[in-house]
Amino acid sequence: MSGIVGYIGKQPAQPILLDCLKQLDYRGYDSAGLAISNHQRIEVRKEMGRIEDLEASLILEPIAKGTLGIGHTRWASHGTPSALNSHPLSDDKNQFFVVHNGIIENDHQLKRMLTSEGHVFVTETDTEVIPHLLSHYNTGNFEETVQKVIPLLKGAFALAIMSHSEPNTIIAISQENPLILGFGKHEAFLSSDIPALLTYTREIHPIKNGEMAILTPDGTKVKTLLGELLEPKKVFIEMSKEAIHLQDHEHYMLKEIMEQPKAIKRTLDGRLTSEGVILPELDAFFAELDVHRIRKIDIVGSGTSYHSGIIGKKLLDTMLDIPVEVSISSEFSCEHGSLGPGNLVIVLSQSGETADTLSALKEAKRCGCPTIAITNNKRRNIARKADYTLFTSAGPELAVAATKAYTSQISALMLLAIALTEKTNGPGMALIPDLLNALHQLPEDIEKSLIMTQDAIDQFAQVTNDQDHLFLIGRGLDYVLALEGALKLQEVAYLHADAYAAGEMKHGTMALITPGVPVIALATQEKLREKTISNIRELKARDAFVVGITTTGDSDVSDVVDEVLYIPEAHPFLMPILAAIPLQLLAYYAGTVRGYDVDRPRNLAKSLTVE
Repeated sequence: MSGIVGYIGKQPAQPILLDCLKQLDYRGYDSAGLAISNHQRIEVRKEMGRIEDLEASLILEPIAKGTLGIGHTRWASHGTPSALNSHPLSDDKNQFFVVHNGIIENDHQLKRMLTSEGHVFVTETDTEVIPHLLSHYNTGNFEETVQKVIPLLKGAFALAIMSHSEPNTIIAISQENPLILGFGKHEAFLSSDIPALLTYTREIHPIKNGEMAILTPDGTKVKTLLGELLEPKKVFIEMSKEAIHLQDHEHYMLKEIMEQPKAIKRTLDGRLTSEGVILPELDAFFAELDVHRIRKIDIVGSGTSYHSGIIGKKLLDTMLDIPVEVSISSEFSCEHGSLGPGNLVIVLSQSGETADTLSALKEAKRCGCPTIAITNNKRRNIARKADYTLFTSAGPELAVAATKAYTSQISALMLLAIALTEKTNGPGMALIPDLLNALHQLPEDIEKSLIMTQDAIDQFAQVTNDQDHLFLIGRGLDYVLALEGALKLQEVAYLHADAYAAGEMKHGTMALITPGVPVIALATQEKLREKTISNIRELKARDAFVVGITTTGDSDVSDVVDEVLYIPEAHPFLMPILAAIPLQLLAYYAGTVRGYDVDRPRNLAKSLTVE
């Protein structure tokens, strides 16, 4: 979603705020804006488009220099992308200036009340009610006014606020939405995410619900909304600056695809032994909970995490004697079945801030379910609110399209499946030795898959340049993989890509197959390969252009397709990881061939912090 930054100190604020915004442009890029104070007055500049557009505007028409300010990069959720709707927003008297991430759920009621009191609104946003409320309830004391207004707002939001009457102060609020306070020498920072702070500080405090940070030239204080002074618990950031730099890669998406062998290795390190799986993070879970009394497992995720969850369901279905269901986060919150202490709920989120998944987690906890989060970030809301957390350790993922997050989540689900099987003596016990051997080999197999497919996929991507439609087919785990491959092509290449269970093509979809239409046929599951080949023959009878993805040495698939891509053969449960590599590369190269910004696809944002 949108990104918030803030700075107060002795240095010029503008270059620092712009640099921080650039590190957050994966969160929003419809528009960007700044409010900068010289301790006497506050000036605002906003532009539609990317941060570079704002930067160019400031070069052409500079604003007053100052040493404190707030900034925002917007992903539109209320109101069209425009300079008018971009942040910072103010009231009609220009008394208060606000940048906001999240949703104000009761904005319509608040706007009606304020309008009846004579306030005039000029934007289509929910955010505009906030500065108007601050103006309406202004007590003459900035801090007291904020304390009075925040309880009137419903929803999940993060705010950074400045006041014309106190132009040397920034107040920051976080309510179910990330906002991080960073500490420097005689300076302080605000950011929606850690990468924006790495150049300037390693000491942070995630602002929690019910807290407000007050930044002034004399120092930074953290208080409750009732005014009680708190001692912020500073945390040291371990992430390196190199982890967020492109290095020799042209795009973050390609960098993150190529990082998958290391990401998987980090996820497995310390957890995988020659005899089994050790998950120290879940020791309390296994000690406190009688796993034999789990009557059902629900896996919940959105987008790519949902696809990881489907793979997880198929693993757990085989390994355990417990019913497993997978749900889309936005559906689970209001459409789940019976829930209680006997239901284990596993939530998946790369960012740890996905609003729909947070709502699902909240609903699971309301119903008394034990919860496990699988996420990549230790300090995010989902990690803090789940009963137990299994971290993927994939490192920062800055491209909007998830790649290493997907394969790392599947790896973590595999570890969890083995651990649960061992604890319950499930029917999959006999499979564990082969799975352990395959997991030890997995990082090397991923490296081989990258080497084997990168050049061939680059060439095949040229075929997509003049295509509007593409189909992916598979059976079993390959069908789930086809769903993820289609999503990647939709996200970054803007192709109308559809995934189908291979056997279902003849039940209607075959009507869309015309001569030359590209089809990717996944055939990595040996027990289903013969039936998949039969479905490929049906496609070839209609003159489709079929590219097969199968394992090394399989001549049966190569005999019936137009082109074939080989990947290493591994345990069937791990093939969705290895076969994801060529599909991710295809999406990347198809997007670049078609001239798109694969790191920042249109209309999408990395961390969806609104429902």
